[in-house]
Amino acid sequence: MTSEPLPGKPEAADAPSCLERLRRARPNLSGARAQVADTILADPWKARGVAIQVLAQAAGVSENAVSRLTHALGYSGYREFAQALSLDLGKTLGFAHSHPVDLALEARAGTGGVSDLIQRVMALEVECMQDTLANLSEPALRHVVNRLATAPSVLLVGTGTAAPLCQMLSYRLASIGVAVAWTSDPMVMLAQVSRLRPGDLVLGISYSGRSRDTVQALHYARSHGVETAALTANPQSPLGDVVETSLTIFSAAVSRGAAQFSARVAGLALLEAIATAVAEAKGGTSLAALDELGASQERLNDLPPEWRGD
Repeated sequence: MTSEPLPGKPEAADAPSCLERLRRARPNLSGARAQVADTILADPWKARGVAIQVLAQAAGVSENAVSRLTHALGYSGYREFAQALSLDLGKTLGFAHSHPVDLALEARAGTGGVSDLIQRVMALEVECMQDTLANLSEPALRHVVNRLATAPSVLLVGTGTAAPLCQMLSYRLASIGVAVAWTSDPMVMLAQVSRLRPGDLVLGISYSGRSRDTVQALHYARSHGVETAALTANPQSPLGDVVETSLTIFSAAVSRGAAQFSARVAGLALLEAIATAVAEAKGGTSLAALDELGASQERLNDLPPEWRGD
Protein backbone atom coordinates (compact mmCIF):
# COMPACT_ATOMS: atom_id res chain seq x y z
CA MET A 1 0.00 0.00 0.00
CA THR A 2 1.36 3.40 -0.94
CA SER A 3 0.60 6.66 0.80
CA GLU A 4 -0.53 9.75 -1.03
CA PRO A 5 1.46 12.79 0.12
CA LEU A 6 -0.57 15.03 2.36
CA PRO A 7 -0.56 18.83 2.42
CA GLY A 8 2.64 20.33 3.74
CA LYS A 9 5.36 18.50 1.81
CA PRO A 10 8.65 20.10 2.94
CA GLU A 11 10.00 21.51 -0.29
CA ALA A 12 9.70 25.29 -0.20
CA ALA A 13 12.04 27.37 1.91
CA ASP A 14 9.05 28.81 3.74
CA ALA A 15 7.50 25.37 4.36
CA PRO A 16 5.75 24.93 7.72
CA SER A 17 7.58 23.33 10.60
CA CYS A 18 7.47 19.61 11.26
CA LEU A 19 4.81 19.88 13.98
CA GLU A 20 2.74 22.37 12.00
CA ARG A 21 2.83 20.03 9.01
CA LEU A 22 1.67 17.19 11.23
CA ARG A 23 -1.18 19.26 12.69
CA ARG A 24 -2.37 20.27 9.22
CA ALA A 25 -2.26 16.69 8.00
CA ARG A 26 -4.06 15.21 11.00
CA PRO A 27 -7.67 15.75 9.71
CA ASN A 28 -6.81 13.71 6.60
CA LEU A 29 -5.34 10.80 8.52
CA SER A 30 -7.10 7.66 9.69
CA GLY A 31 -6.29 4.30 11.22
CA ALA A 32 -2.72 3.54 12.23
CA ARG A 33 -1.31 6.73 10.76
CA ALA A 34 -3.74 8.78 12.86
CA GLN A 35 -2.67 6.88 15.97
CA VAL A 36 0.97 7.73 15.32
CA ALA A 37 0.16 11.38 14.71
CA ASP A 38 -1.89 11.60 17.90
CA THR A 39 0.92 10.02 19.92
CA ILE A 40 3.44 12.54 18.63
CA LEU A 41 1.19 15.56 19.01
CA ALA A 42 0.19 14.56 22.54
CA ASP A 43 3.80 14.90 23.73
CA PRO A 44 6.31 15.87 21.01
CA TRP A 45 9.18 16.00 23.49
CA LYS A 46 8.56 12.40 24.53
CA ALA A 47 8.52 11.34 20.87
CA ARG A 48 11.64 13.29 19.98
CA GLY A 49 14.76 11.21 19.53
CA VAL A 50 13.20 7.79 20.11
CA ALA A 51 13.78 4.83 17.82
CA ILE A 52 11.06 3.94 15.33
CA GLN A 53 10.32 0.76 17.28
CA VAL A 54 9.69 2.74 20.47
CA LEU A 55 7.35 5.19 18.76
CA ALA A 56 5.46 2.35 17.07
CA GLN A 57 5.02 0.57 20.40
CA ALA A 58 3.83 3.75 22.11
CA ALA A 59 1.24 4.30 19.38
CA GLY A 60 0.19 0.65 19.31
CA VAL A 61 0.96 0.25 15.61
CA SER A 62 3.55 -1.38 13.37
CA GLU A 63 6.84 0.22 12.36
CA ASN A 64 5.53 0.24 8.81
CA ALA A 65 2.67 2.51 9.91
CA VAL A 66 5.15 5.00 11.36
CA SER A 67 7.17 4.90 8.16
CA ARG A 68 4.05 5.45 6.04
CA LEU A 69 3.17 8.53 8.07
CA THR A 70 6.61 10.08 7.56
CA HIS A 71 6.38 9.45 3.81
CA ALA A 72 2.90 10.95 3.72
CA LEU A 73 4.29 14.09 5.34
CA GLY A 74 6.87 14.34 2.58
CA TYR A 75 9.95 13.00 4.35
CA SER A 76 12.27 10.40 2.87
CA GLY A 77 11.86 8.22 5.94
CA TYR A 78 11.74 8.10 9.71
CA ARG A 79 15.32 9.32 10.15
CA GLU A 80 14.67 12.55 8.26
CA PHE A 81 11.38 13.06 10.12
CA ALA A 82 13.05 12.52 13.51
CA GLN A 83 15.76 15.04 12.68
CA ALA A 84 13.16 17.58 11.54
CA LEU A 85 11.18 17.09 14.75
CA SER A 86 14.28 17.63 16.90
CA LEU A 87 15.20 20.79 15.02
CA ASP A 88 11.63 22.03 15.25
CA LEU A 89 11.60 21.61 19.01
CA GLY A 90 15.08 23.11 19.22
CA LYS A 91 13.82 26.37 17.74
CA THR A 92 12.10 27.16 21.01
CA LEU A 93 15.28 26.77 23.04
CA GLY A 94 16.95 30.02 23.98
CA PHE A 95 13.70 31.88 24.61
CA ALA A 96 12.68 30.31 27.93
CA HIS A 97 15.01 31.92 30.43
CA SER A 98 14.62 30.43 33.85
CA HIS A 99 16.61 29.29 36.84
CA PRO A 100 16.38 26.28 39.17
CA VAL A 101 14.87 28.60 41.78
CA ASP A 102 11.73 28.47 39.62
CA LEU A 103 11.44 24.83 40.56
CA ALA A 104 11.20 25.82 44.19
CA LEU A 105 8.39 28.23 43.40
CA GLU A 106 6.57 25.52 41.47
CA ALA A 107 7.04 22.84 44.12
CA ARG A 108 4.08 21.97 46.28
CA ALA A 109 4.35 22.05 50.03
CA GLY A 110 5.20 18.75 51.67
CA THR A 111 6.69 17.03 48.60
CA GLY A 112 10.08 16.33 50.13
CA GLY A 113 11.53 19.76 50.83
CA VAL A 114 15.15 20.53 50.00
CA SER A 115 16.09 16.92 49.31
CA ASP A 116 13.29 16.53 46.77
CA LEU A 117 14.18 19.82 45.09
CA ILE A 118 17.84 18.86 44.76
CA GLN A 119 16.90 15.53 43.22
CA ARG A 120 14.63 17.26 40.70
CA VAL A 121 17.30 19.76 39.68
CA MET A 122 19.93 17.04 39.34
CA ALA A 123 17.52 14.96 37.27
CA LEU A 124 17.00 17.90 34.91
CA GLU A 125 20.75 18.30 34.46
CA VAL A 126 21.18 14.61 33.63
CA GLU A 127 18.19 14.69 31.27
CA CYS A 128 19.59 17.68 29.40
CA MET A 129 22.96 15.99 28.95
CA GLN A 130 21.26 12.84 27.65
CA ASP A 131 19.11 14.87 25.25
CA THR A 132 22.15 16.75 23.99
CA LEU A 133 24.11 13.55 23.40
CA ALA A 134 21.19 11.92 21.57
CA ASN A 135 20.79 14.87 19.20
CA LEU A 136 24.39 15.79 18.44
CA SER A 137 25.32 15.95 14.78
CA GLU A 138 28.20 13.50 14.48
CA PRO A 139 29.66 15.11 11.32
CA ALA A 140 29.60 18.54 12.99
CA LEU A 141 31.14 17.14 16.17
CA ARG A 142 33.93 15.38 14.28
CA HIS A 143 34.65 18.53 12.29
CA VAL A 144 34.88 20.75 15.37
CA VAL A 145 37.17 18.29 17.16
CA ASN A 146 39.41 18.04 14.08
CA ARG A 147 39.62 21.81 13.64
CA LEU A 148 40.38 22.40 17.32
CA ALA A 149 43.17 19.85 17.04
CA THR A 150 44.67 21.17 13.80
CA ALA A 151 43.93 24.91 13.51
CA PRO A 152 47.06 27.08 13.79
CA SER A 153 45.20 29.38 16.18
CA VAL A 154 41.90 29.09 18.06
CA LEU A 155 39.89 31.92 19.60
CA LEU A 156 36.98 31.32 21.99
CA VAL A 157 34.42 34.11 22.48
CA GLY A 158 31.44 34.41 24.79
CA THR A 159 29.87 36.92 27.15
CA GLY A 160 27.94 36.70 30.40
CA THR A 161 27.45 33.14 31.61
CA ALA A 162 29.23 31.81 28.51
CA ALA A 163 32.51 33.40 29.60
CA PRO A 164 33.35 30.75 32.25
CA LEU A 165 32.76 28.04 29.64
CA CYS A 166 35.23 29.75 27.29
CA GLN A 167 37.75 30.04 30.10
CA MET A 168 37.42 26.37 31.04
CA LEU A 169 37.75 25.15 27.45
CA SER A 170 40.68 27.48 26.84
CA TYR A 171 42.54 26.02 29.80
CA ARG A 172 41.79 22.45 28.74
CA LEU A 173 42.96 23.08 25.17
CA ALA A 174 46.06 25.01 26.20
CA SER A 175 47.06 22.17 28.51
CA ILE A 176 47.29 19.79 25.53
CA GLY A 177 49.22 22.15 23.29
CA VAL A 178 46.51 23.98 21.34
CA ALA A 179 47.35 27.61 20.52
CA VAL A 180 44.20 29.06 22.05
CA ALA A 181 42.98 32.35 23.50
CA TRP A 182 39.63 33.43 24.90
CA THR A 183 37.87 36.69 25.66
CA SER A 184 34.54 38.01 26.88
CA ASP A 185 35.43 41.67 26.32
CA PRO A 186 33.57 43.10 23.28
CA MET A 187 36.43 45.41 22.26
CA VAL A 188 39.07 42.73 22.70
CA MET A 189 36.98 40.28 20.63
CA LEU A 190 37.29 42.32 17.46
CA ALA A 191 40.96 43.05 18.10
CA GLN A 192 41.69 39.35 18.57
CA VAL A 193 39.68 38.35 15.51
CA SER A 194 41.50 40.89 13.35
CA ARG A 195 44.77 39.08 14.07
CA LEU A 196 43.51 35.72 12.83
CA ARG A 197 44.13 34.33 9.38
CA PRO A 198 42.35 31.85 7.08
CA GLY A 199 42.87 28.41 8.55
CA ASP A 200 42.34 29.62 12.11
CA LEU A 201 39.11 28.98 14.03
CA VAL A 202 36.76 31.13 16.11
CA LEU A 203 34.34 29.25 18.38
CA GLY A 204 31.51 31.26 19.92
CA ILE A 205 29.37 30.17 22.86
CA SER A 206 25.90 31.62 23.44
CA TYR A 207 22.94 29.84 25.01
CA SER A 208 20.36 32.11 23.38
CA GLY A 209 22.28 32.53 20.12
CA ARG A 210 21.46 36.23 20.29
CA SER A 211 24.41 37.64 22.27
CA ARG A 212 25.20 40.81 20.34
CA ASP A 213 28.97 40.95 20.81
CA THR A 214 29.49 37.24 20.18
CA VAL A 215 27.43 37.28 16.98
CA GLN A 216 29.18 40.40 15.69
CA ALA A 217 32.63 38.96 16.40
CA LEU A 218 31.78 35.75 14.53
CA HIS A 219 30.28 37.69 11.63
CA TYR A 220 33.44 39.80 11.42
CA ALA A 221 35.62 36.68 11.49
CA ARG A 222 33.69 34.91 8.76
CA SER A 223 33.65 38.01 6.54
CA HIS A 224 37.46 37.99 6.76
CA GLY A 225 37.83 34.35 5.76
CA VAL A 226 38.25 32.86 9.24
CA GLU A 227 36.31 29.66 9.95
CA THR A 228 33.57 29.95 12.56
CA ALA A 229 31.76 27.48 14.82
CA ALA A 230 29.35 27.79 17.72
CA LEU A 231 27.81 26.06 20.71
CA THR A 232 24.22 27.16 21.28
CA ALA A 233 20.81 26.00 22.43
CA ASN A 234 19.11 27.93 19.64
CA PRO A 235 20.35 26.94 16.17
CA GLN A 236 17.61 29.00 14.50
CA SER A 237 19.19 32.22 15.77
CA PRO A 238 21.49 34.98 14.49
CA LEU A 239 24.44 33.01 15.86
CA GLY A 240 23.37 29.89 13.98
CA ASP A 241 23.04 31.96 10.81
CA VAL A 242 26.57 33.41 10.85
CA VAL A 243 28.62 30.31 11.68
CA GLU A 244 29.60 27.46 9.39
CA THR A 245 29.32 24.70 12.01
CA SER A 246 26.98 24.61 14.97
CA LEU A 247 26.77 22.22 17.93
CA THR A 248 23.34 22.32 19.52
CA ILE A 249 22.20 21.68 23.07
CA PHE A 250 18.73 20.11 23.16
CA SER A 251 16.53 19.58 26.18
CA ALA A 252 12.95 18.59 26.83
CA ALA A 253 13.31 20.59 30.05
CA VAL A 254 12.39 23.72 28.11
CA SER A 255 8.79 22.53 28.07
CA ARG A 256 8.88 22.76 31.86
CA GLY A 257 10.55 26.16 31.91
CA ALA A 258 13.91 25.04 33.29
CA ALA A 259 16.09 24.78 30.20
CA GLN A 260 18.54 27.63 30.51
CA PHE A 261 20.49 26.50 33.55
CA SER A 262 20.39 22.85 32.52
CA ALA A 263 21.67 23.72 29.05
CA ARG A 264 24.69 25.44 30.56
CA VAL A 265 25.54 22.33 32.55
CA ALA A 266 25.12 20.21 29.41
CA GLY A 267 27.30 22.67 27.53
CA LEU A 268 30.02 22.34 30.15
CA ALA A 269 29.89 18.55 29.93
CA LEU A 270 29.98 18.66 26.13
CA LEU A 271 32.99 20.99 26.07
CA GLU A 272 34.82 18.75 28.54
CA ALA A 273 34.13 15.77 26.27
CA ILE A 274 35.29 17.73 23.22
CA ALA A 275 38.54 18.68 24.95
CA THR A 276 39.15 15.02 25.75
CA ALA A 277 38.49 14.08 22.12
CA VAL A 278 40.91 16.78 20.94
CA ALA A 279 43.59 15.40 23.26
CA GLU A 280 43.02 11.95 21.80
CA ALA A 281 43.14 13.33 18.25
CA LYS A 282 46.46 15.06 18.92
CA GLY A 283 47.94 11.78 20.11
CA GLY A 284 50.40 10.55 22.69
CA THR A 285 52.55 13.67 22.91
CA SER A 286 49.61 15.76 24.10
CA LEU A 287 48.52 13.15 26.61
CA ALA A 288 52.03 12.92 28.04
CA ALA A 289 52.20 16.71 28.31
CA LEU A 290 48.85 16.71 30.11
CA ASP A 291 50.10 14.16 32.63
CA GLU A 292 53.24 16.22 33.23
CA LEU A 293 51.17 19.38 33.70
CA GLY A 294 48.92 17.63 36.20
CA ALA A 295 51.90 16.43 38.20
CA SER A 296 53.40 19.94 38.22
CA GLN A 297 50.14 21.49 39.37
CA GLU A 298 49.86 18.96 42.17
CA ARG A 299 53.33 19.84 43.41
CA LEU A 300 52.65 23.58 43.26
CA ASN A 301 49.06 23.72 44.48
CA ASP A 302 48.75 20.99 47.11
CA LEU A 303 49.78 21.50 50.70
CA PRO A 304 52.92 19.60 51.73
CA PRO A 305 52.32 16.25 53.48
CA GLU A 306 53.79 17.56 56.73
CA TRP A 307 51.37 20.52 56.92
CA ARG A 308 49.24 20.78 60.04
CA GLY A 309 46.42 23.23 60.70
CA ASP A 310 46.95 23.59 64.45
